[in-house]
Amino acid sequence: MKKIILQRVTVRYGFSLMELMIVIVIIGILAAGSLIIFGDKSESAKIAIAKKNHTELSKYLALEAQSCLLGRDKILNGEITCSAISNKLNSGGNPAGDISRAFVRAMAGEVKNPYGANYPPLGDDAVTTSGWGNDRDLGYIRVDPRCCGSPPRATININTCYKLPCNGNRWNNTNPNVKVSLIIFYP
Repeated sequence: MKKIILQRVTVRYGFSLMELMIVIVIIGILAAGSLIIFGDKSESAKIAIAKKNHTELSKYLALEAQSCLLGRDKILNGEITCSAISNKLNSGGNPAGDISRAFVRAMAGEVKNPYGANYPPLGDDAVTTSGWGNDRDLGYIRVDPRCCGSPPRATININTCYKLPCNGNRWNNTNPNVKVSLIIFYP
């Protein structure tokens, strides 16, 4: 009688540890390469968004100032009236602070800081009346009131730091990383 020897057949499920390690190393190399290639793109996108926000909001406020000259009364989503601005200017007052605060209220929740909440007390809303001329201003659109002059007028200084460093004088800006716009309201 012949003896039959059966070989044990093992069924292999899954991958060996070596195969898994090779795949992980390849994925790591690809990820590192993509960081080298695309790493600076997010920074340039944030810069572009901060510049765009500044330009669009400056144009919006300038249009609202022109609306007053064309006879419209309620501006900035109804946060302030042109008649209140004119009355204050004509009586020797300065409505620039009122306009700045109305602008911030009108833009609340509408425009976000592309860099997030750099300064937690301000959150990530981009438009603020606060500003310090330092690095925590990054991405925020600072709305600063200026006063008066002849003829009577209220000047709003809008400045946005879009790239570090953000230092400098907010009135006489010499920092190339800060965009500045002046919007003038006449009675």
